[in-house]
Amino acid sequence: MEKGNQAISHFDHFLQNQESSVVNKFHQKYWKTKQTLIKVTGKKEDEHVVASDADLDAKLEVFHSVQRTCMELLKVIEQYQMRISLLSQEENELGRFLRSQGSQDKSHAGKIMQATGKALCFSSQQRLALRGPLGRLYQEVETFRYRAISDTWLTVNRMEQSRTEYRGALLWMKDVSQELDPDTHKQMEKFRKVQTQVRHTKTGFDKLKNDVCQKVDLLGASRCNLLSHVLTAYQTTLLHFWEKTSHTMAAIHESFKGCQTHEASGSDQAAQKKVKKKTKAKAEDEETRNDDTFSGGQEKDGLSLLNEILGSSSLEDRGFSREWREVFGEDDPTGGSRAETQLPEEEPAFFLPSKLLDQNMKDLQSTVSGLQKHLTVASQISSKSAVKDTSKDLSAWFNLFADLDPLSNPDAIGRTDEEHKLLNA
Repeated sequence: MEKGNQAISHFDHFLQNQESSVVNKFHQKYWKTKQTLIKVTGKKEDEHVVASDADLDAKLEVFHSVQRTCMELLKVIEQYQMRISLLSQEENELGRFLRSQGSQDKSHAGKIMQATGKALCFSSQQRLALRGPLGRLYQEVETFRYRAISDTWLTVNRMEQSRTEYRGALLWMKDVSQELDPDTHKQMEKFRKVQTQVRHTKTGFDKLKNDVCQKVDLLGASRCNLLSHVLTAYQTTLLHFWEKTSHTMAAIHESFKGCQTHEASGSDQAAQKKVKKKTKAKAEDEETRNDDTFSGGQEKDGLSLLNEILGSSSLEDRGFSREWREVFGEDDPTGGSRAETQLPEEEPAFFLPSKLLDQNMKDLQSTVSGLQKHLTVASQISSKSAVKDTSKDLSAWFNLFADLDPLSNPDAIGRTDEEHKLLNA
């Protein structure tokens, strides 16, 4: 049995010596190139071969993440330092401006401006202290990137080349196994030669695979230690900066309290004065509106009363003329009165008491004719309603005029012509 094992080992050693031939090297390069093309073009590979390297692919993802985040961290630190410098510069300029303006103002506000300007200048100087820890962090991360990440990246590249050779050897062995014939001794020797090549490439690939996994784990742990150590100094400096700045601002805030109370009370008084002025103006507007309404109502009442008087007068005039025609059968005494007014000297002998009444009514109408021009639409409507109300009962007016006119018979009011003739007879 031992002799058989020794024979196999000698045969493998013989095959390894034969690998140096030109044909074997050509086959190795061919299948390696084919595997590279498959990887570049993204063609689907054997699922079992891919599954066997799942843990290695996970470690490679971690390595690429560390490499990418370190590059981004360096860019962020550089921008952060630039922003701190710009902010400190702007804050210092603002503080100097407040100090210069406060020195010109001798009031309490000027003192507050000077104190605020000094606090801003102090804050800008303290903020610049953050650049020290940030600069150290930048240097440490850059060294970590150039040393640890670069070394791991070289190992990963060697591992990728070894994996390509190993998978190319597997493809070669798969191709030879399809042509394998147990009856032909020549094909068996070729298969064993390829199998030996697969074992050799797998040994190198496993060694590099183990190195990559260990280096990636060490890389992640070393980065955590680096950040925790360097960021401690930055955190301490930042806390001291905010403590000093907060104490300074708190002291200035204490000096602001009295001034703020005074300004607030002054603003409250001004607001109260504005409210009082608005209330007073509203009250005056309401009073003027009430006065206008009251005067308008009184004017309407006076106009309506005047319309009632004039309406009743016109109705009285028409009633008296009607009675005159019923008794004497002559024309309207109003016309006679008009004629008398035009020719008073020609007919002084035919003047009657009834004409005197018509003359008085005419004078009254001419007196108030000027006032009737200024009546509004509302007064005309009220006058029409007054006319309707007064036209219902006219007997009282007839009785009054009957006493003044001796020729008129008050008993004939409302009777027919036959009864009136009997009374006259």
